[in-house]
Amino acid sequence: MRYVIAGGGTGGHLFPGIALADAFRDLDSEAEIVFIGASGGLETRVVPELGYRLVTLPVRGVMNLGLVRGLTRALNVLWNIFRAYGILGNLSPDLVVGVGGYASVPAVAAAAFRKIPRCILEQNVVPGRASRFLARYAQRIYLGFPTLRPEFPPEKTMITGNPIRRESVPLDRVKDFSGGQATLLILGGSQGAAQLNDLAMQIVPGLLEGNSSLTVVHQTGRDKEQAVREHYAASNSNVEVVPFIEKMGEYYSRADLCLSRAGAMAVSELAAAGVPSILIPYPHAVSDHQRANGRWLEEWGGAVTIEPERTKAPLLQENIEHLLSSPNVLKDMSDACLKAGTSDAAERIAREEIERLEAMKGHA
Repeated sequence: MRYVIAGGGTGGHLFPGIALADAFRDLDSEAEIVFIGASGGLETRVVPELGYRLVTLPVRGVMNLGLVRGLTRALNVLWNIFRAYGILGNLSPDLVVGVGGYASVPAVAAAAFRKIPRCILEQNVVPGRASRFLARYAQRIYLGFPTLRPEFPPEKTMITGNPIRRESVPLDRVKDFSGGQATLLILGGSQGAAQLNDLAMQIVPGLLEGNSSLTVVHQTGRDKEQAVREHYAASNSNVEVVPFIEKMGEYYSRADLCLSRAGAMAVSELAAAGVPSILIPYPHAVSDHQRANGRWLEEWGGAVTIEPERTKAPLLQENIEHLLSSPNVLKDMSDACLKAGTSDAAERIAREEIERLEAMKGHA
């Protein structure tokens, strides 16, 4: 069967789509996977590197742009629906999956007009605009978290967790915090989160001073690597600096504590990997969804959320030092993560869709 994965733009939308593509390929030996993404999105680099075919659309957002620009972008979306309609006609897919991001809107809408089976994924606790718009067209809606409000029709909604690539899940998720040595993993974002990187550079030298039992790994984002590396060198801080982590599972297996934003995939991966975390939500996220994501894991007991407005270097350093010196607390947080998280969502969704397609063909 041929599957189209539509959407992307950022890692939070793209990587669940890649996890799902991998799952379809594992379950269906004859699967053909095609991605439809936005020109200029992260997918233009990542998808071809993974060996998947990519078709792009020049689509952009339409919200909060002012009247003239908003109308121009809305017309652009309509035009891209026609373009996607033609692309799907050429591809003749058996299924179209919208994973969020601007390119998912024209692709899923066009699939509905062509009567192609379709579903969507919503990664965040607070649903995004694309998902809310596409809910009317989708036949199935898969949720990464329980939503705060019943946004979607319950008869076609399933809570599965977010699809996570197998490279992001450690082989052994049960952690031992009694060894005396500790590793702090700092996730500065694939694009480079300025506030997190700046805070880390302020506190890490103090955390490492006189503490030979602590290892710090700082993922900076590609644009921030050089500045962060130079800062640590100037302060004589021995930090493992990496711009981007491909195989997250290897780093999660090393981490006793993680400092991160509260994006849907970061929260989902930390929970599935059993890694305790301090989460600082991005304050300008659409619909403030990162605060809701962080609160979800905090309510389970797997994370400490610090509001970005209150996040100052001394408070953050105090929280990190407290947790790293409290192995029993870290153990309880890790256990809570494992109870909250799921690592098999991609397989569950892929299997559900394959069975649905087979049932539809059986009734044809």
